[in-house]
Amino acid sequence: MKIDGQTLEGLSLNDAVGLLKNSENDTVTLSIEREGEADLIETEVTKEKLAAIVADGKMLDDKIGYLAISEFTGLTPEQFQKVYQSLQDQGMERLIIDLRGNPGGLVTAVCDTLRQILPEGLIVYTEDKNGKREEYTCDGDTPISIPLVVLVNENTASAAEIFTGAVKDYGIGTIVGTTTFGKGIVQNTFQLSDGSVVKLTIAHYYTPLGNDIHKVGITPDVEVELPDDATSDVQLEKALEVVKGLESAE
Repeated sequence: MKIDGQTLEGLSLNDAVGLLKNSENDTVTLSIEREGEADLIETEVTKEKLAAIVADGKMLDDKIGYLAISEFTGLTPEQFQKVYQSLQDQGMERLIIDLRGNPGGLVTAVCDTLRQILPEGLIVYTEDKNGKREEYTCDGDTPISIPLVVLVNENTASAAEIFTGAVKDYGIGTIVGTTTFGKGIVQNTFQLSDGSVVKLTIAHYYTPLGNDIHKVGITPDVEVELPDDATSDVQLEKALEVVKGLESAE
């Protein structure tokens, strides 16, 4: 009902959040109305910056690690490394990386993540209309040596497709799910003199083997749909079946 004594009556959600975020104090007092309580409950909370969780995981049965990446941001490489290392410390022998619903993000972030599992070589490259090429490479110091499955669907896009394409081209894992979204372009925004902004496509990106997946997507090695009326995650179930049948590279 109040933040630091100021009523929230008539304020929009954004305005109320602004009061909380823009307070100069390290702590703020929230006045809360609760059913069954005659008086407002006042509680003091400490403000701190919270890092969004974009990579998380757990150990499944049969020493199979499960690692989901929801987006490729500046936080992803470090969070991936921590989860990946934790699973290794727990004795992981096989791994499923879930990229379903991942809309993409930063090219630098996906490359820094892939450098933790790829062999030496090209990760992805971009090329503009004049043929100017920019390459992103991996030194291959820590290539993955256990069976790997990458789960994808029609909402796996952009940087997540860079990840999928590199895994597929290098043959270090099996792709399971449905054909990915198909966004293989680099776009920049340019401000105009009147203050408006135009977004332009400036280049295409290509997988290590030179595949342009824009408006095409990446076809899984093992195709499996997830029906709307499914009572269980049949895609994950198939991924588990596939990864159990893969041989280790060790």
